[in-house]
Amino acid sequence: MHTVDPPNLQISGGAGYAGAAAVCPGDDLVSLFPEQLAAAGIGRCTLQMLRLKSPGFTLPGTVRSDLSLVRYEGFESLPEAGALCRRLESEQPEGLRHGIHPIIAQGTDESLVVGDSHHYDTATEPFADEPVYDLLHDEYRVVIGQSAPAVRERWGGTYAVAKERAVLIEAPSPRIRLVVVTSGVGVSVGFAIGEEVINELFN
Repeated sequence: MHTVDPPNLQISGGAGYAGAAAVCPGDDLVSLFPEQLAAAGIGRCTLQMLRLKSPGFTLPGTVRSDLSLVRYEGFESLPEAGALCRRLESEQPEGLRHGIHPIIAQGTDESLVVGDSHHYDTATEPFADEPVYDLLHDEYRVVIGQSAPAVRERWGGTYAVAKERAVLIEAPSPRIRLVVVTSGVGVSVGFAIGEEVINELFN
């Protein structure tokens, strides 16, 4: 989409028309409403993940570690969080520096998705950092108690982030809503946010 001014829309295929529009650019911070996105302090997070071959056993659920705990707001406010952070700073400074958030989840084909790292910058490098994958392997070994299976895939991703908010919803005009999840939880809450925005636009 190139321009949005309901009922007129300019899209890659030509002109379009809509009574209202929800603009959800993800981490595209320059194509539409760049001034509003910049004023909201929205940047970009880059992450790295792995898919591993089947480990030969079935996980009872998703596995995380203490490095995961310090990344959740619900845990950060607990009195124990300070002691945990100090210990991690002493024992796993590289994990904290690269935002390692160990999540190990098993698919229906028994492969394992292992993530992920977090680096915050508006510039996205085209190449992944192999030492970060080494940290993910190390954390897998600590959590599971054995070396990781062979790697099937490596990939990186990006998403929008902001320090002071989890979601941005603004109205550049009465019939436009600018909507960005800025905390990496879009898969979890995206449908609920969409329902709220559509209900509000169309009352």
